[in-house]
Amino acid sequence: SIVYVSHAPGSDQNDIYLQRVGGENATNLTPTNKGDDWAPAFSPDGQWIAYRADGESQGIYIMGATGESARRVADFGFSPAWSPDGKELLVASEGVASPLQRVTRSALWRINVTSGQKKQIKINPDDIVQPSWSPHGQRIAFWGLPTGTGKRVLYTVPVEGGDATPLTDDNSFNWNPVWSLDGKD
Repeated sequence: SIVYVSHAPGSDQNDIYLQRVGGENATNLTPTNKGDDWAPAFSPDGQWIAYRADGESQGIYIMGATGESARRVADFGFSPAWSPDGKELLVASEGVASPLQRVTRSALWRINVTSGQKKQIKINPDDIVQPSWSPHGQRIAFWGLPTGTGKRVLYTVPVEGGDATPLTDDNSFNWNPVWSLDGKD
């Protein structure tokens, strides 16, 4: 199955849809949320979907893979990314509509999906968006805006935080990093 965001004809909002590969009918998993839903991400075992919900009850939610039992795990956050063991989510404090229009700073948070416990991860540089957890669980890839440069730089950092290692240092608009399946390439 695949999960995606769609603004269906006749709808006034973005919802999360599930479609079986080869299937003909997509299922709206978030029809009752009165606001836009964004950035769905399957858990590593395929049993859960994390996503960002806007509206009165905004934040990061998880729900069963077919839309059941949705619950909010944080009242903030964007771009949820699952830990390899499925026990935690990474989120940025800021969302990204366009990498060209972004000028503010964003922090990185870890959220335990069972307890809801949140912990900010301190990183240098202090700007992180669109986090991606490595398959081996030891590093995080992200992009940020180094102060005063105007560049969009890709980085990796240990999960515990600290000094980030730049992967790019050019004038391109680098954004939205994703790990290879083995975490090496």
